[in-house]
Amino acid sequence: MTANYKHFKVDYYPEHELLIWKINSKGIPNFSLEGLKEFETFADDLQMVFADKSYPLKYIASASLHDEVYNMGGDLPFFFEHIISKNRAVLTEYAHSCVTAIYNIYNSFNLPAISVALVEGNAYGGGFECAAAHDVIIANKKAKFCLPEKKFNLFPGMGAYSFLFRKLNFNIASKVLYEGKTHNASEMNEFGLVNEVFDENIGTSRLIAYTKSISYNFIYNHFKCIKRVFPIQKEELLDITNTWVDACLNLDKASLRRMELIIKAQHRKLKHKVS
Repeated sequence: MTANYKHFKVDYYPEHELLIWKINSKGIPNFSLEGLKEFETFADDLQMVFADKSYPLKYIASASLHDEVYNMGGDLPFFFEHIISKNRAVLTEYAHSCVTAIYNIYNSFNLPAISVALVEGNAYGGGFECAAAHDVIIANKKAKFCLPEKKFNLFPGMGAYSFLFRKLNFNIASKVLYEGKTHNASEMNEFGLVNEVFDENIGTSRLIAYTKSISYNFIYNHFKCIKRVFPIQKEELLDITNTWVDACLNLDKASLRRMELIIKAQHRKLKHKVS
């Protein structure tokens, strides 16, 4: 693929039958509405290029170009602005765009490929949900996973409930969703969500080694059968994210204040890294 994208970078390794798309958001590494719209274009391009099988493809992986961060999730400043203005239409557009992206990942873009999340840094909120949508997660031992929405009286509304209650047992999924604690890669491996934990600074090479170590035919069909037994329909994701929009518009002033404090903390951290 030769297309240039603003919000992510695409690397294709035909010798490994592998494509990696890397998150490259400017500023806070999160999912902006603009980035989500571009991701729809990427998904269409991907299906068009690989649908006729002229190019070998068995694995589609996500990663990040940001040091220490896979993705910080939702665009909190965007949320805050449109919650304050009570703009249901824009919040719904954003939420539905997230669902479209998540569902494309879950379905491997309607291609006969295994999806792999290469998590080398923090995966928070929507970043966690993005990783959970993949068939396989391999993570750096320093990576951290968190669903922090409870801190400002919200819940993760873009797939976390659908994926975690299917991939984990009920009690562990409830714990991760309800408590909002930060978990390291080893803990997530023990829970059963992360498939493999690797040492730092060997991400892409470990990803390639992983693809070489498995039987594609077995693993691909293994996940295909799991999705048949525990299917996730897009309508389910949309229903939950519509509930999330309702919850956003019902936030009280104290909850919005906590959201604002987190936004300011993110900006301070970004400014410190840039300086």
